[in-house]
Amino acid sequence: MDGLIEMARSAQCDAVEFWYPKNALRDGVDATLRKLDRAGLRIACVSTPSQLYGSGEADAVSLLHEAITIAARTGGNRVNTYFGHAPVVDDQRAIAAYAGALAPVLDHAAAEDVVVVLENEFDAFGWDPVASDVSRRPVALAALFARVDSPWFGLNFDAANFLCAAVAPARDALPLLLPWVRYAHVKDVCRASAETPPDGWTRYTDHGRAYDTAPLGTGELDWPAIIESLASADYDGYLTLEPHCARSILLAETAGAADYLRDVINVHAPSHR
Repeated sequence: MDGLIEMARSAQCDAVEFWYPKNALRDGVDATLRKLDRAGLRIACVSTPSQLYGSGEADAVSLLHEAITIAARTGGNRVNTYFGHAPVVDDQRAIAAYAGALAPVLDHAAAEDVVVVLENEFDAFGWDPVASDVSRRPVALAALFARVDSPWFGLNFDAANFLCAAVAPARDALPLLLPWVRYAHVKDVCRASAETPPDGWTRYTDHGRAYDTAPLGTGELDWPAIIESLASADYDGYLTLEPHCARSILLAETAGAADYLRDVINVHAPSHR
């Protein structure tokens, strides 16, 4: 948490994404929240390593209930989760199973005035070799949101994750999914063009395609177009920076990303600062 506070200060941000339980492992939840409060920082979202489809569903449900309680307590009002994966691709079955597992979680979220946001993913760690994760396909993801049909469930739109899943985010994802966007992650990536990533940056491989993270504004993502689309839909939620770089350059890159994003917002969405 000390490092996260330092990052927020370097970028002149007033909120952070709180990873639960990771960010509270050293000091405990209460002491960690007091530390954030003393630093003058709010919680934009309580993010969890939870997946409601595939193995580990029971643990994921329990973790989400805990995170919802923390979000309600702190006024964060967002809890992030992931879809999960299986040995076969069956979107219809996966959507039905996920919706069933999510139902009691959303009952709790509604009672606490918290929105559960699902982050779209790619196979960053080689856990989903058959690409069964519904969240990597915009059409299937839209079908999931339509089936659940709840104001307490929405999308954590991650444009870079879509690009790494071979989806053009501004063209093929955002127009379809815009009605359900409730939160957004901001980072940049580009197709790998060398044997190793640039110094300090991270390489991810999705089904044979390699991508390198990059300073915001220097990759393949059209952030001005994305921001303009969000603004046109009256999105007024957080834009959370995710540099995905080495610690040695993290503070400088976080500050640079914040400056770039503020410039884009001022040009393309002056009423959404």
